[in-house]
Amino acid sequence: MFTPDFYRNPYPVYSELRRYDPVHWDEEHQLWVLTRYTDVAAALVSPGLVRGAGELTMEADDPLRRVLSRMMLFSEPPRHTRLRSLANRAFTPRRVEGMRVRIQAIVDELFERIGGRRDVDVIADLAYPLPVIVISEMLSLPRVDIGLFKRWSDDVIAYSAGAIDMEERARTSVTALLAYFNAMVGRLRRQPDNTIMSALVEGQIDGSQLDEEELLANAILLLMNGHETTTDTIGNGVLALLQNPDQLKKLQAHPELIVSATEEMMRYDGAVQLRGVRSAQELRMGGKEIASGQTVYMVVGAANRDAEQFAEPDRLDIERSPNRHLEFGQGIHFCLGAALARAESQITIHSLLVRCPGLELGTDLLEWKSVPVFRGLKSLPVQV
Repeated sequence: MFTPDFYRNPYPVYSELRRYDPVHWDEEHQLWVLTRYTDVAAALVSPGLVRGAGELTMEADDPLRRVLSRMMLFSEPPRHTRLRSLANRAFTPRRVEGMRVRIQAIVDELFERIGGRRDVDVIADLAYPLPVIVISEMLSLPRVDIGLFKRWSDDVIAYSAGAIDMEERARTSVTALLAYFNAMVGRLRRQPDNTIMSALVEGQIDGSQLDEEELLANAILLLMNGHETTTDTIGNGVLALLQNPDQLKKLQAHPELIVSATEEMMRYDGAVQLRGVRSAQELRMGGKEIASGQTVYMVVGAANRDAEQFAEPDRLDIERSPNRHLEFGQGIHFCLGAALARAESQITIHSLLVRCPGLELGTDLLEWKSVPVFRGLKSLPVQV
């Protein structure tokens, strides 16, 4: 695991682990690796496996760790319950559904930028800018500063995903984000608008228990999670279709299948490959004893290819049903932005296939990002 060959195609490794040692102890990295669907699904909702560091007080001079400790993603009840409750009020399905027209308009704008070019990079031209523009608008961030937000949030994402060498850079970026969002909160208190960021600020004013640091930390979290995985979902999905021409032709002939097709793309080659947690108590899984305090990797990418759950799991089937993949997690940590990610992916991929019926892969030399948590391409050249 975690080699260049692995990042190019992790699924054979997952298959071997799932077959011979589904609850595997990795001596080198000192962690457990779960690859079976039933184990991963159970772990995702287990109260004995936690994401945060509890209610530990972080050092006042360390803004990076203070921010991470106050994000709902790395929190457990009761803090998580408070944070999630407020975010749910701001991130309603109705609000997201109402964004579809705007998402389509942004996608159309991106295609206008492409113009008559035959050589297109799906990542740079579509999958990268779309979710950044969408989440920036939802958070009331001016488009002129999008490049800054993306760079700052990418640094924090990389560190939180395990890139320890990025710590100082991430600390500098989180400090910049805190300053930016702090100034914005002051403006939105004086002049509320109809964005999610304004709803978060108003929720705080209305008597929620969210403190100033939690407000800022979770605004940064929404910015982080609002674009990275969606970019990867779109890129991985388009590549899966190009590498499975029968399914590509089926979707082009039956565009109404875009909803089930997008779910299958997420299962087949998802953006989120694993979720790391810590055991808060002794646990028994798959006949193995997991000691308190040990790290557990729930490998979602492996669970989504488990033949015990999915017939012919290594085959892309855009009409697969049922399709209970675990890409968005389960339980209290189910992805808050799932509806938004689905809408953005469906609209972008559908628009690409409608506008570019002769779509072809531009190269076989594809480079994957070397991050164990997320799976995504650095670029995806296509001929349109």
